Amino acid sequence: MGSIRKIAYKIKKDTGISVSRQTIENWILGYEIPKKEVKNLYSGYYIFDVGWIKLNGFWNYRFALFDSKQNIIVADEIYSKENSTNIQKFLEESTRNQKKIAITSDLDEKYKPIIEGLEFTHQWCLFHVFKNINKKIKEYIRDNELSDDELENIRQEKLEIFSLFNSKSFKEARTRMDEILNQIKDYSKVIQSIIMDSLMPYFKTYFSYLLDENIERTSNKLENQFQKTFPKSIKRIMKIKKGAMSRINIRIEILNQIKVFDS
Repeated sequence: MGSIRKIAYKIKKDTGISVSRQTIENWILGYEIPKKEVKNLYSGYYIFDVGWIKLNGFWNYRFALFDSKQNIIVADEIYSKENSTNIQKFLEESTRNQKKIAITSDLDEKYKPIIEGLEFTHQWCLFHVFKNINKKIKEYIRDNELSDDELENIRQEKLEIFSLFNSKSFKEARTRMDEILNQIKDYSKVIQSIIMDSLMPYFKTYFSYLLDENIERTSNKLENQFQKTFPKSIKRIMKIKKGAMSRINIRIEILNQIKVFDS
């Protein structure tokens, strides 16, 4: 299976008929092309994410599970709702009879109890962690009148928190956190809140990658696959679920073939 451009070229070469790339795209989207069922043994290290997709004017959700060691999408499905029931069903079915070691995800609160309930170690994506911390600090600064010195203190405290993620081991990160806790009253209110309400209660979920180097720190690999298999330019214009899944499955097959050739 080649690109849309190559398919158009081959049709022209074989038949002499010129067919636009959009027409070929429409043909693909009009037929159901199922994902190939491949009984692989996966690594047990995954990334889970949910993307959005518009079908006939209504928002739907693309669930995907990615093997971060083999660099392949192992499960991909579209649901009309992103709720705990669908997430549980998707992850349970996708990992049945497979190794269950770790899943990296964003910070959606629905994910954690499900992932841990399936006996995976859960790692939060550090990109989303940093983004969330920055968001909380920005909101605090917006809602409070602060002096230049207070703003600089918050900036330095944030950098200190971020430096925890450069620790060489889980023990080092924990030791440095304990040092911060011993002086917690000296920190600004917003940093105190981030530490006491988030970092401490879920410390392992932030730093599991320091316990196992095979655990992905971010969900970037899967985000890149989303862009390759379903770019923003078309994910708003889909009409039916089978057409959307056909395009996704075709792109996944192409990427898997490229992976085989590269190796």
